[in-house]
Amino acid sequence: MTTAPQKIRPLSARSLRRIAGSLLVTSLVATPIVWLGGSAQASSKTKTTTTTYKIPAGTVLNIGDQEQFLQTALTDSGALKGAPYKVNFVEFDSGPLVNAGFAAHQIDLGFMGDLPAALAVQSGLPVKAVAAMLPIGASEFLLAKPGITSISQLKGQTVAYTTGTAEQAFALRALATAGLSQQDVTQVNVALDQLGTALESGSAVASVVSVEQKVEYQQTNPTAQVLATQLTVKPASYDYMLATQSALNNKAKLAAIDDFTVRLIKAENWVKTHEAQYNTDYYVNLFHLTTAEAQLILKAGGTYKYVPLNGSEINALQNVVDLLSNAGAIPKSFNASPLFSTAVSARYNAIVKATTQVG
Repeated sequence: MTTAPQKIRPLSARSLRRIAGSLLVTSLVATPIVWLGGSAQASSKTKTTTTTYKIPAGTVLNIGDQEQFLQTALTDSGALKGAPYKVNFVEFDSGPLVNAGFAAHQIDLGFMGDLPAALAVQSGLPVKAVAAMLPIGASEFLLAKPGITSISQLKGQTVAYTTGTAEQAFALRALATAGLSQQDVTQVNVALDQLGTALESGSAVASVVSVEQKVEYQQTNPTAQVLATQLTVKPASYDYMLATQSALNNKAKLAAIDDFTVRLIKAENWVKTHEAQYNTDYYVNLFHLTTAEAQLILKAGGTYKYVPLNGSEINALQNVVDLLSNAGAIPKSFNASPLFSTAVSARYNAIVKATTQVG
C-alpha cells in the first residue's frame, strides 16, 4: 500500500541534503509507505556476497527516505522484486529528521548527506555506515548573482546556505578555497527550498543551490556564474546509508540489509540506463517539473556510484567536523570515526566488489 505523493518541488534531488533541525523527536515528520516484498525466496537473479542464511518470513526493514528518492528508483526499476522481506519506506523532510527517526526507533536504515551523518555521531546515536555513495557530476553549486565572478569577492558579502546540512559543509569548503571562513561572510540561513529565492530576492549575493535551483535561476539570469561545485572542492562529499546497531545485531535484518544494498546498486544502474523514464517518473510526475527542466537537471549531474568504505570517507567526514568547529558552528570538534565499523565496512565492500555498476 502506498500513499499519494505530495505536490512539492525537489529541493536537492540527487544529493538530498536537507534542512537543519534539532534531533528532538517532536520535530519528526514521517509518512510510512509500505512496499511488500515477494515470496520468502530470494530472486535467483539477485547476486549476493553473503551466506546462504535464509531470511525468515515476516522480516521487515524500515527505511528512512527523503522525497521518495530511494523508493522511486527501487520500485520503478523492479529492483525490489523477489525480496524475501518487507520494505517500509518512511519519508522525512531532512537528514537531521532521519536522525530523529533513528532516535525514535522508527527506522533500521536511513539515507543522508555527510553533515547529518557526522551529527549522528555527535548526538551519540547507535548507528553505523553501511554504504557510501559518491555523486557523479556536480549536484551542489555555489552560484552568484551576475557580476560576482570569484569566491574572493564574497568577503564581507551575504551568502545563503542552510545551517546543519551538507550544504553548509560545502559552503565552508568552497570559501576555504579562497582563504575565507564563515566569519568572512554574512550567512543568510534559510530553508533549503528558499536558497534559490535568496538570490532572486537579493537577500544574498551568492547561494549554495541544488541542480534544480541552478537551472531555474540561470534561465532568468544567464550571466550568473557558478563559483564552485562539489567537484572543485576537497575532500569529496559522500552520502551515506546508516543502520542502527540493533538492526546489525539482528541476524535476519543484517542479511536483509546485505540484500537490500545489492538492490540499491541495481536500482542506481537502472536510473543510469533509463534516464528518460526516470525523468518522467521522478521529476515530471512527482514534482511537476517540465520535461525540459528534468532533462537539464539530470544532464547537470546527479547519479551515484557506490564506493568502498576504505578510510577516505572518514577523513572527509572529519574535515566537515573540523570546518564546523573552526567556524564556530559547533562548540568543539569531535571524532567522526565511530560512525564506521571495520566488520560492517568489510561486508559492504564485498558487496560493492561483487556487484556490477554502470558508469
